[in-house]
Amino acid sequence: MTSPKRLLALAALPIVFLAGCGNDDSKASKSSSGSSGASASSNASSPSSSSGLSAPATKGNLDDVKVDTKDAAKPTVSIPKDKLPFGTSSTKPKILTQGSGKTVGDNDIVKANFVMVNGTTGKTIGSTFGETVPSFNMSDNNNLPGIISTLKGQKAGTKLVVSLPPKDSFGAAGNEKIGVGANDNLVLYMEIKATDTPLKEAQGTTKDAPADMPKVSVPAGQGKQASITVAKGAKAPTSLKTATLIEGNGKKVASGDSVAVSYTGQIWGTSTIFDATAKHNDGGKPSVFVIGKGQVITGWDKALVGQKVGSRVLVVVPPSEGYGKDGQSGWFHRRTRTCDGTSPCRFRVAWHSSNYG
Repeated sequence: MTSPKRLLALAALPIVFLAGCGNDDSKASKSSSGSSGASASSNASSPSSSSGLSAPATKGNLDDVKVDTKDAAKPTVSIPKDKLPFGTSSTKPKILTQGSGKTVGDNDIVKANFVMVNGTTGKTIGSTFGETVPSFNMSDNNNLPGIISTLKGQKAGTKLVVSLPPKDSFGAAGNEKIGVGANDNLVLYMEIKATDTPLKEAQGTTKDAPADMPKVSVPAGQGKQASITVAKGAKAPTSLKTATLIEGNGKKVASGDSVAVSYTGQIWGTSTIFDATAKHNDGGKPSVFVIGKGQVITGWDKALVGQKVGSRVLVVVPPSEGYGKDGQSGWFHRRTRTCDGTSPCRFRVAWHSSNYG
């Protein structure tokens, strides 16, 4: 683990990103987790306390759950008081409206709105309706298991209600921040807006990189770590620098789109890879987040909006548009990031981006 002192030392370095965007088969995270993909909890608001059940409720019937969609922009979910505490022993979805769009695959990124209710108290935990539609990465183990199993195999356009027992949601730890206890079931109403399968690697027309930018080499295949080389003695840029190495064939990424990104992040003037999707514990799968809305560093928001899906982009980010003079330690789209503020960080980001607009 990087020490606090080391993190402060890293705070001053600029960053370089190389990104490759994926395909745009469909369009649809302040990442629900960011996530994003989005973890259902990150978009939930207005915490409500649980009643501290000694064991999860297991005899709930989804026919008793009332979903009111008279105001389509602000649906509500209610459970009769005499049916509380509500719960099921396993994840139980009930289809209310069958969609006719693309079927959600194992590696897709799904855009879906939801209303979340605590099955113990019957109180609404939060809703994403009226906000940026969160995205769920079907291959990301950080998402709630019950949501992933429910969404897989469904069609875009489907509306459903689902009950998640604790083992398929937050587990024995619960989620104190949003008022979910260890034995509380969750009930969600979900509307699947779109689903998309990210590209495995950048695809498009190769471009020549400017002579003053770092040299990049990327092995073939999904989520491979890039090699970034800065010329000896090269000065770190003081402003944001972007170079498109492969121009994708897909649609342009717009602010508010969810993107799937494979990347390598390196500190300028060193060989330090401070983060890379290839090093994550999910087999190097791309990270998913909403671009252009402040979910990621400013340099990414500026550099990636307007790029085409399928592109590979090299970005050099100064501290002022990266992690600032204090650097960064902790979660960035659920991944630990550290970077120094005195010299630029090089980010070679190969991002396979899926746009849901």
